[in-house]
Amino acid sequence: MVNLTCPITEIAPLVPHSGEMILLDQIDEFGEDYLIAQTTITEKNILLQNGKLATFSGIEIMAQGIAAWSGCVAVQANQPVRLGYLLGTRKLHIYSQEIPIGSTLQIKIKMSIQDATGFGVFDCQLIDMQENKVILEGALNVFSPKK
Repeated sequence: MVNLTCPITEIAPLVPHSGEMILLDQIDEFGEDYLIAQTTITEKNILLQNGKLATFSGIEIMAQGIAAWSGCVAVQANQPVRLGYLLGTRKLHIYSQEIPIGSTLQIKIKMSIQDATGFGVFDCQLIDMQENKVILEGALNVFSPKK
């Protein structure tokens, strides 16, 4: 049984990823249509290239925020955690070129729409907590089939 008391530090049961691909460290808060989480970028981050994390790679971190929210909602409803697919993004704004190793990031996701087929749009932000500034934001289109 997954404990949904925040902060949630066991992310693996909530997202359909494993090992190094789990990019979130903890979920601080979630509700009916939103989630706030955080992560610290370390040397072991699977998205690093040549020791650097390009800010656009943060799209995957935000998408995992959506997956974690979906996992929390599924666990609350006593349903299985389902696979989801990032279809694309709209209105993507990148405010810095790279995310330095050691940065602690806050992930904010808010559902804009979600239909019965599993298609959804989520407004997302990635915030550098040390600088207290948004470094990446956009609307992510996702699909999570019901079967």
